[in-house]
Amino acid sequence: MGRKDWYYLHLPKLLIKRLDQFLQTPRAKSMGMSSKPELLRHVINQFLDEQEALYNKMDYVGDIILEMKDRDHVVFTYNNESQFKEIINASVRRGIDRNQINVLLIYTKEQQKFIESIDKVENLNLLFNSQDIIIIPADEGFSVDGSFSVMPSLNSMRNIVELAKQKSKNGLNVLATLPTKLIEQGRYEDALQLENMSNEAIKGMEMPITVLCLYKAVPENLEDRFSEYHDLIIKRATSS
Repeated sequence: MGRKDWYYLHLPKLLIKRLDQFLQTPRAKSMGMSSKPELLRHVINQFLDEQEALYNKMDYVGDIILEMKDRDHVVFTYNNESQFKEIINASVRRGIDRNQINVLLIYTKEQQKFIESIDKVENLNLLFNSQDIIIIPADEGFSVDGSFSVMPSLNSMRNIVELAKQKSKNGLNVLATLPTKLIEQGRYEDALQLENMSNEAIKGMEMPITVLCLYKAVPENLEDRFSEYHDLIIKRATSS
């Protein structure tokens, strides 16, 4: 921030004066704030904490997912089976409502659980048979030696984009657990690289691809860096 940083925010002059005065108070110093950037950072973090608390109190996340904009890339975490099902059903419903192909980019061991959890969508078998819902095995990027490449998944995605064009669809609606295995193995840099490459590739495709990354949890030391590649991160609290 420059010398007149408050003015970039177009704040009333009286408020600017009060903010400057607040920085000189013992309370500001006790909170570790001695400069305008630190105060602004505190205000933003407080807002984000309030938003997270709001999401955690919500009984349903369906409205948030249904209102996701095309090309959004978001993270949802879950703490129980109810939240898991809620997120999956809302995601598939969004794809149907937007006339998009639903893509499940998930591991083979998860497939049966995901299919059984889509219990609020009618004619599920028909949707799979008509390729309105398609599964991409996340395992295909892993080699026997443990190395990983995101390219097989991206190539599968490109093929589905071509299919979507043929079917006159409006885009792809993707639910993904791809980086989960890398995170579980403690390979955080690989997980971040995967997110970065995926984000860049998806944003560059001609057809809108909207991605919801689903995790049991995101390690705290990864959360800030995950924010670089996602439009929104929503952590769910345990339902009471």
